[in-house]
Amino acid sequence: MSVFTSWLTALRTNRRVQAFTAGFVIIVLAAAGGFFAFRKTPSTTNTNSNANGKSQVALVRRDLDGVLVEPDNQHSFPIGVMIENYLAARPQAGLDEAGVVYEALAEGGITRFLAIFDLHNNIKKIGPVRSARPYYIDWVAEYDALYAHAGGSPAAMSLIRSVNLRDLDQFFNSKYYWRDRSRKVAIEHTLFTDSTLLARAREDKKVTTATYTPWTFKDDAAVADRPTAAQTVTVPFSTFNYQVQWKYDATTNLYNRFLAGKEHVTADGTKLAAKNVVVISVKTQLADAEHLSMTTIGSGDAIVFRDGLKISGTWSKDGRSTRIVFKDASGQIIPLNAGQTWIEVLPTDRKVTTT
Repeated sequence: MSVFTSWLTALRTNRRVQAFTAGFVIIVLAAAGGFFAFRKTPSTTNTNSNANGKSQVALVRRDLDGVLVEPDNQHSFPIGVMIENYLAARPQAGLDEAGVVYEALAEGGITRFLAIFDLHNNIKKIGPVRSARPYYIDWVAEYDALYAHAGGSPAAMSLIRSVNLRDLDQFFNSKYYWRDRSRKVAIEHTLFTDSTLLARAREDKKVTTATYTPWTFKDDAAVADRPTAAQTVTVPFSTFNYQVQWKYDATTNLYNRFLAGKEHVTADGTKLAAKNVVVISVKTQLADAEHLSMTTIGSGDAIVFRDGLKISGTWSKDGRSTRIVFKDASGQIIPLNAGQTWIEVLPTDRKVTTT
């Protein structure tokens, strides 16, 4: 006879076994009821559920561009890369992945870009990388960033040494760059880097954190609040080959970039577009027979194009490591839309136009 069969027989005939079994069942049911009645409900603070019902951490605005990310990516380390805009060096690679892009004149009416990346994406190609200028150093310094460039003007190289910038000059750090030999242009237009190499450089140089003040960001204006009239912003840097236009699209709430009368596209065919376009006027003069200088610390006129609106105001920057800020005519900070921002730096004798 099995143990189970013996137990069933005892259960039918033995009152003591019956009492013990009933008591045991009551205890088990009471314990189970207490567990379900008093167990803690998981906290929903800072979480939400996705389409699959899985719990997710609440998103926060990334310091660099205000895009919503998980908290671990909020303070991503910024890296500034000098990218050229010489006619023969186009198209560029990686500009669409930058959080912020500064565009200013270098020499001979040619503009150059300082693109600020946080390397949150896998960027396979960034460049062509070119040389530094002092005023770009003033902008990159406000991010406490690593600065990728290929040499620079004498004034720029002297400034880099004196301010102890986190420097990644290709002349002394060539392993973090490579040449695209397939480009049928002069060798100075063939230098590139990528997010993997820049991340490795950061690790090798043991730069783990960067301290800077984020701009104020907001969500896009509602579709009903966006102007439907066509708007084109023209930035007259120099000749037609360096004339920039931004054409507003109310549907996407983006400013599509045109260069020399054509859509500005990257090497992989991506059309450049920004959520915010900021035009600042700065005093510009000759530093020597070949190079320009710009007054980057102080204040001046600014225009912010955002949500299809033109907001006139001022820019101000109190020191080299201080973040540039934009205020409206009443002195209030102008919030920017989350996403890529382009800052167009114009000499004071040139004016942006809108049509």
